[in-house]
Amino acid sequence: MRGRKNTARMLLGDGCKLVYQQAPPGVGKTYVASIVVALILALFKNMKVAVITSANLPLAKLVNELEQILGGDEMESSSAVAFFSGYAKDKYRELLANLRRHMLVTKLKLEEIEEKLMKSDEKDIDEYCTDFENRPKLTREKRMASLLSEVSDLRIVFATSTMAEDMFNTSLRGVSAMIFDEATQGSFVVLAHLMSRFPNLEKVLVTGDQFQLGVHLEDLPQVLREGYGLESMVEQLVVSPMVKQNRLVTCYRMHPTLVKVVSFAAYEQHGELLEPGRGENERSLLTGSNFPLPVQSCPIVLLDIVGNCRQDTITHSSTNDAHTASAILIVSALYENFARNIVVICLYVFQKDCLRREFEALNMNVLVVSVDGYQAQESDLIVLVTTRSKSKFENNENAEFLHDSRRATVALSRAKHGMVVIGDVESLSGGSVWQRFFEKASSFTKIVGINYLKGLRRDLLNTQLVTADKTIAGVLEGPRQQQQRPNETWRQNSSAPGPSSRNRSEDWFENDFNNLNMKTNTEFYRNQPKRQAPDSWRGWNSRTFVRNTDRTCFNCGKAGHFARECNTWRGKY
Repeated sequence: MRGRKNTARMLLGDGCKLVYQQAPPGVGKTYVASIVVALILALFKNMKVAVITSANLPLAKLVNELEQILGGDEMESSSAVAFFSGYAKDKYRELLANLRRHMLVTKLKLEEIEEKLMKSDEKDIDEYCTDFENRPKLTREKRMASLLSEVSDLRIVFATSTMAEDMFNTSLRGVSAMIFDEATQGSFVVLAHLMSRFPNLEKVLVTGDQFQLGVHLEDLPQVLREGYGLESMVEQLVVSPMVKQNRLVTCYRMHPTLVKVVSFAAYEQHGELLEPGRGENERSLLTGSNFPLPVQSCPIVLLDIVGNCRQDTITHSSTNDAHTASAILIVSALYENFARNIVVICLYVFQKDCLRREFEALNMNVLVVSVDGYQAQESDLIVLVTTRSKSKFENNENAEFLHDSRRATVALSRAKHGMVVIGDVESLSGGSVWQRFFEKASSFTKIVGINYLKGLRRDLLNTQLVTADKTIAGVLEGPRQQQQRPNETWRQNSSAPGPSSRNRSEDWFENDFNNLNMKTNTEFYRNQPKRQAPDSWRGWNSRTFVRNTDRTCFNCGKAGHFARECNTWRGKY
């Protein structure tokens, strides 16, 4: 609590202030930002606030948090409006439905607003409202925002940094305080541009975490990645002597054991510390269940599975079928009691795609995401699939992506109640964060392998797991039984890789009992009898086919020639 008060005290003092708030995962930075906005509204009657984020999802969380602090009616009376892109209104439709009263579609239909609008604007508003319901990607948010700003005095404006760039002279005119949340994924040039366009700006609060993923610059030439302001704004702010800094250290997201492990792995090596803000009884969804954990009081499962990787021929991303099968078994065991609380995080996009197809084939509604796409989000239970391994069958030259400390920090800090890590421990330990994670986590629990999976499957096998048996048994428990399917049915749905029962048998992988390394058993298929060709041709054996002399033209309808020989256009025949 002391850290939160320090942030507000630094920002709201006399004079112009620029404050950077270092906020590790789960420390309540969104709550702090909302408290600061509420204090600004109470202390500065004429101050207009712009709340900016790099993406739409964190923006929605901020709107929801501020509504809980102020109350819906108070927030509405403060002339608050939230702008979301058409893409966000389509993708996060259910989430944004709860925030509808603070969105443009509601504001434009308020009686006091309609009285101030011109008759010529009614058609545009009706069209916008229709598109909002049926075609959200086509809504003209910026045009309607400009229209609203002409007739309404807005005090709180929520927008992404991309949308804000086109609202300086309309909805954001007169801004004197700016809150920039999830700033780690925003470029320094974006912050500089925003600040330069607000001439009345007095208070700026920037919140981020310098140890999580920043701006994606890998697609740019190396020479442009540094020195041009394209890197994360956080990297510049933490070294600036003119910027006041404050740190939040109490984590309210994770189980106390998870907090201690993540703190040691990712933060203590940089001189920072995370402290638990929740008790074990508040995060006991997994430890208090009947799920057989290696150590029942520890919400972490360290599953050491090697397997072999294979690459997608187009994207060159990787997947590991042993990890896929292990994830399916773990999720199947958890699914009956925790279906809505499970998220599977993958380090590689190809692994994510393969797992999605497998869960769809098993009719399991499980959210499967990539690490990069799940920053700033959380879930009760996380199954983390790391994919890469150091098996003798694989070339491990490119391990930089796997060992990236910021990506590892994001991946390991999403869980609230419990986490299962599936990976090759030896390969992962090459990264500093991963090495420290396994060192600390193994002091609370033990590393398990294939025997844990077999025991889990024996103990929990029931009617719900029968559906998953085709996928799991073929990978974990030895040679598969030959599929009794029609000869040509394998051609259907054969595009999806992985061990799915929908795929052709040649795409399946055989099991190595000793270390679960997967390899294609070509010898098995080579010894199988070949399918004989149909013998319907025998009825026409020794027959000679002669063209009929009664040739008919399909062009002119006359006999004696074919259409390609027709000369009717020349006046012949």
